[in-house]
Amino acid sequence: MRKVLFILLIPFTAFAQQVVITGKVPDAPDSIDVFVYKPIGTYFNSLYKQSAGKVTNHQFTLTVPMEAPGYITIENKYVKSVLYVEPGDSVDIGISREGSADKKIYSGNNAAGHDLFNNNTPFSPDQLSSAMDHVMDTARSVNGALWGMRSTLFDLKAPLLVHLRKGQVSVGFYESMVTTLESRLIYCLLNSAGKYLEDPANRKNKSLNEKELKQLIQDATDLYDPFDVKYVSSPGVEQLIAKKCYLIKKGYIRGDAAMTDFWRRFDEPYKLYAYAPINLHEMMAGNEFLANIPDRYKGNGTQIELFYYFKTNFPKSAYIPLVQELLSRK
Repeated sequence: MRKVLFILLIPFTAFAQQVVITGKVPDAPDSIDVFVYKPIGTYFNSLYKQSAGKVTNHQFTLTVPMEAPGYITIENKYVKSVLYVEPGDSVDIGISREGSADKKIYSGNNAAGHDLFNNNTPFSPDQLSSAMDHVMDTARSVNGALWGMRSTLFDLKAPLLVHLRKGQVSVGFYESMVTTLESRLIYCLLNSAGKYLEDPANRKNKSLNEKELKQLIQDATDLYDPFDVKYVSSPGVEQLIAKKCYLIKKGYIRGDAAMTDFWRRFDEPYKLYAYAPINLHEMMAGNEFLANIPDRYKGNGTQIELFYYFKTNFPKSAYIPLVQELLSRK
């Protein structure tokens, strides 16, 4: 009896450690690759892609190993979706030619949430950016701007809560999406407030002076700290961290401005990340390798030496085998 039970459990366990993504791409020719970007450890990944399958008869089926929940990106020339998935999920992606041009239609696990996140909805980066620009253009005080951001987040959570109560999205999906919305909103607010500081002549709203704008940025980062590790699995985390580093460097908010020996070895743009806490250095440095090795630094002695320095500091990093694979490509 125990042997039978054990045998029955094997396929279930194996299935639970993968995600199945199917899709219909009417314009895609046969044999074109469909790529997947999987998390690197706990970090969101937008730089390292792997071919997960090919298009056949304008369709594809991908089986993606996933040991833990996280965001993956499915992409080729004809389709792109950023999906929060959990082991065992199945998601189908279709493209509508009626009504909204090239709107993506989802079915399967968390389909209602995927629709909100991947189509032209209030969740989209452009609409979130416009919402925070509106907050900055209409706020009469620091507290008014902060209230505007928090009110926007509350409004965005409302449809997610409806889907959650109806069982149309999982608890994990809801919680991850709220975290991602926080990260996107704080980025957009900081970006908009930063533009007000650096281009005062073109401010639409003159209610906040320079001192108040700096106080707003400080208060916003105190409420939703871009360096909080809960954001590292969210899309756009790299830009969020860079934004706070930049604001610290400019002196707009408080922060540790000491350059570390680790970042002195990197190219000038990446030295900005010395303003981030050390627990974020692995992700930012690892992404530097993934971004630059394929195009500029393959076989470059300085970059290879820098990579060995990275391995010394982060010997168990999930980036190491990926960078080694890139360096080995011909």
